[in-house]
Amino acid sequence: MTLLVNGSPADRIPVGPWAFHGATVFTTIRVEASVPCLLERHLSRLAEHARALGIEHPGDDAIRRDLHEAASSERPRLLVRVSLGDGIRIAEARPLAPPSARAYEDGVEVVVTERLVHPDLGRFKTGNHLPYRLAAADADAAGAFEGLLLDPAGNVVDGSRTSPILASGDDLVILEGGIEGITREAVAIEARRLGFRVRRERRRRLEGQLLLAGTGVGLVPAARPADPRLRRLIASFRLDRP
Repeated sequence: MTLLVNGSPADRIPVGPWAFHGATVFTTIRVEASVPCLLERHLSRLAEHARALGIEHPGDDAIRRDLHEAASSERPRLLVRVSLGDGIRIAEARPLAPPSARAYEDGVEVVVTERLVHPDLGRFKTGNHLPYRLAAADADAAGAFEGLLLDPAGNVVDGSRTSPILASGDDLVILEGGIEGITREAVAIEARRLGFRVRRERRRRLEGQLLLAGTGVGLVPAARPADPRLRRLIASFRLDRP
């Protein structure tokens, strides 16, 4: 793993007050052949979330330099997590480990946990990430690929590492209430091109074909999709082949 702290190579992450309170914002960017994917959207969301939470932002150029340095690894496919806190900028690069071909074709197991997103901070991608870690642990305990989180009203709003989508007929529903997913927004654009009507709703019941979108997974279904348009949509975001 490559680690940069404030632009310099490091072997560990220093501990500061920000670390004890989760007072950071972050984004995870997929890098293919040294090219960061959907970079402008990631930079925009990171800056917006830092501004909203009063966290120091070093400017996009500093983050671009970190990405360039981290992507100089010999590995052609990486995930780079960029975290910002007051006085600290961290870039961590690790190899991309995409889901299997079977996951994209036959689907994955998903559990709805009882973990709740924060009522005020739920839409921000912050280091205050404990509910997501607990949801991931719940999924692991159940032998599932993903654990979904709820809002205080009981709506399914997010995943521990993905953003949920429901498809039914010509409708593609973005489940609102969690973090704005960069990959999910790209999926919505492609879905419109394929003829789907994209809507945004809060829902308690998962009726229809559940899909999971994320930087490290692309787009995977929770069951084998029957609709050929959904199969084409999923194929557009498969990461199991270069």
